[in-house]
Amino acid sequence: MKTFLVIGAGEYGSHLAINLCKMGNEVLLVDKDENIINEISHRITSAEIGDYTMRSNLEALGVNDYDYVFVCVGGFQDSLVIVDILRELGASQIIAKAISEIHEKFLLKNGADRVVYPERDIAYNTAVEYSNKNIYEYIRLSDNAGIYEIETPGNWCGKSLIDLNVRKFHNVTVIASKDSFNKVTAINSADYIFTRDEHIIVMGTASDIKKITKN
Repeated sequence: MKTFLVIGAGEYGSHLAINLCKMGNEVLLVDKDENIINEISHRITSAEIGDYTMRSNLEALGVNDYDYVFVCVGGFQDSLVIVDILRELGASQIIAKAISEIHEKFLLKNGADRVVYPERDIAYNTAVEYSNKNIYEYIRLSDNAGIYEIETPGNWCGKSLIDLNVRKFHNVTVIASKDSFNKVTAINSADYIFTRDEHIIVMGTASDIKKITKN
């Protein structure tokens, strides 16, 4: 179990806190909006109300006791102030939500260890998924690489990983298979035989994935 402090109970912060709790973590969610906190408090470990742009309120939380601190407030200036104070107070891992690319740059300069930009990331993932009819799910790993769920290429069916020498000739890594019941099974053997009625989970660059999916 890990401990999380989530500052800001908007849409992103609330969903983040709830899901972290569902995964067995201990979460404190804080926000200055009493109505939102009262509405969501029964779904998370604990919640508090206050203005956390104030240093004294952040100090009272003992921010350096948490494994991760998420700054999910919507205001540009408020989030910068909070990140700056958290860094001064010794918070170990600060992850902040950005609303624009310039916001992202300032958050990193102010001391955030990592910045998430949900709207951009979701839009990019959706664009990747729907621009190629053979891609069903996508997880972005970097600007040019990701993990893709794709249809098994027709010329792979009936052949094994070792027969195809996938890494050498296609420059992708096959991670798992997914059957028609959505059951995902890790592929650990080079003798694995691909079938037509499955999807496969592969890791690689966008250009290499495009080649094997033949969009």
